[in-house]
Amino acid sequence: LAITFMQLNAGQSADAKKIIKEALDVVQSLGKAMKDKKITMTEKKAVVKELREFSKTTIKALDDIIIPE
Repeated sequence: LAITFMQLNAGQSADAKKIIKEALDVVQSLGKAMKDKKITMTEKKAVVKELREFSKTTIKALDDIIIPE
């Protein structure tokens, strides 16, 4: 996983690196929550929090893209 993360990060813009980091946070929180094949309300809130952070970061990056005319 660390090697994959390094390969994804290589040569990426700062915004892309933030998106990748947030995506990995989502995967990690989901993996932790589903370890016992059940999800508690606390785990659900943690996953939702990570998804919101991912969405916020991604939307900001997309909004900052300048499309030439």
